[in-house]
Amino acid sequence: MNEISMFDMAIVWVTAFFTLAAFSFLYRDNPLYKLIEHAYIGVSAGYAFYQALRSTIYPNLILYLHDGFAGTLDGQNDMVIHFGWRFGAAILGLLLLTRLLPRINWISRWPMALIIGAYAGLNIVGLTKANLIDQIHACYIPLFSPDMQFWPIFKESQAYIPTAFNHIVLLTGTVAAMIYFFFSMGHKGVMGKIGLYGIGIIMITFGATYGSIVLARISLLIGRVQVLHETCDAQHGYPPFVCAIIVIAIIVIWRLKFFKPDEEEK
Repeated sequence: MNEISMFDMAIVWVTAFFTLAAFSFLYRDNPLYKLIEHAYIGVSAGYAFYQALRSTIYPNLILYLHDGFAGTLDGQNDMVIHFGWRFGAAILGLLLLTRLLPRINWISRWPMALIIGAYAGLNIVGLTKANLIDQIHACYIPLFSPDMQFWPIFKESQAYIPTAFNHIVLLTGTVAAMIYFFFSMGHKGVMGKIGLYGIGIIMITFGATYGSIVLARISLLIGRVQVLHETCDAQHGYPPFVCAIIVIAIIVIWRLKFFKPDEEEK
């Protein structure tokens, strides 16, 4: 059996404690859960800042300016142009920090407006393609297979019978959902039946989306349970059992000593 370092042992115990403390929210909101929630947010913010500094600020500003002043960049014009871009971006980034100064916090609106405008302009093409053009293109699909002899006009189609059924449902469901949402006429008669069919397709879609979200959360739960199971041995000191006892004891003490009945109403 390999010996475990003190650092690895501490990581295992902290992981077990934080996991079980997060699960304490299943009982109700409590100070222990709030503690690990604030710790998680703080660590995430610190890690995001480190990644931004390492992946964006350092290579695109600090390292480039260092190479520029050291004379390792090729071409005087290229140096001036890139220095202008990077100094401009650095100044705009510093202007965002004026949000922290009440007297001049209005200055932060300028770089924020530029960021929002540039982001919208750069992403409008991609979003339009993904949410509109690709969706329209997905409806241009073959509906019938070549072995369907009772559909002679569709002999050149490429879809087989099961796929054809899926394509028909997709096409008719899309049209019915659009009719339900976009047509302003009364949903009566044929239009009403088509709209009802569109509502059914929409509800099925919502149900499938919700189910996929639930399965994703269950996969996260399984991962946490596997971590606790893999470290529940004598070599690690049975951290899940010990940390569970500690978490339960803290919640019981808080409930008996510090819990206020009026918190039930909040």
